[in-house]
Amino acid sequence: MRNTCLVLAALAALSCRATFGADAEGSFERTLNVTGPVDLDVQTGSGRIEVRAGRASAVVIRATIRVREGFFGSDSAAQRVHAIESHPPIQQNGNVIRIGHMEDPELRRNVSIAYELTVPAETKLRSNTGSGHVIVEGVRGPVNAETGSGSVTISKIRDEVRAHTGSGRMELDDIESNVDAHTGSGSIRASGIGGRITADTGSGGVHVEQTGSGDIRAHTGSGGVTVHTPAKTGFDLRAHTGSGSITVDRPMTVQGTITKHELMAKVGGGSAIVDVRTGSGSIRIQ
Repeated sequence: MRNTCLVLAALAALSCRATFGADAEGSFERTLNVTGPVDLDVQTGSGRIEVRAGRASAVVIRATIRVREGFFGSDSAAQRVHAIESHPPIQQNGNVIRIGHMEDPELRRNVSIAYELTVPAETKLRSNTGSGHVIVEGVRGPVNAETGSGSVTISKIRDEVRAHTGSGRMELDDIESNVDAHTGSGSIRASGIGGRITADTGSGGVHVEQTGSGDIRAHTGSGGVTVHTPAKTGFDLRAHTGSGSITVDRPMTVQGTITKHELMAKVGGGSAIVDVRTGSGSIRIQ
């Protein structure tokens, strides 16, 4: 009886291995010629997206493909890798470029494509990955970057930035215009921001440094918040913490509420609004 069970287990293992098949990897590289500012849209169901500034006349695309074999697939992993390599998901209409848009659901099944892109500095970007890190550096923008799960790092952008991750930290640096940053869980650090700032996280610390002017909204469900503004900038402050202290390192005039956990005050003579909230954590205004 014991020998029979061992044989059946071995046959089941072989059957399962045959059913799953083997995972496969591949890659492709393309260079697209452009003649002016680029409008770029890149997406992937799973995989890292990196976009950096390079030559003004070309978009260079390097992609790494990974396909995981599933149950009873009509095409093997290797076949799907070959299909993507032979016909990369790239569409170009002049300076408008779309990357990663695959209409065939069978081709998308269990597929991860990571993209490394070198683009002209004069590029407007929309990027979306279901799961993976996002890195963007040195383009004009605007930049709209989303990931379902993964960190987001964006730097040296001249126009507006909108960034969202379901779970992961965010680091934004040297953004000349407005910033909207949202993460379901993870810290947010935004420094060298020239315009309005919105930074929201469900859980994690928030640190924002504004070099220009504009409203600031910094909210977290749990974590400390630090806001730094230029010395000569004035604003109306609204600060609230469910559990923690509030410290303001600037001369101010209290307007309305002042308690251990809530403060409404006028700092300088500006009209901007600084709205800071945390469910649990300390607040510091510099």
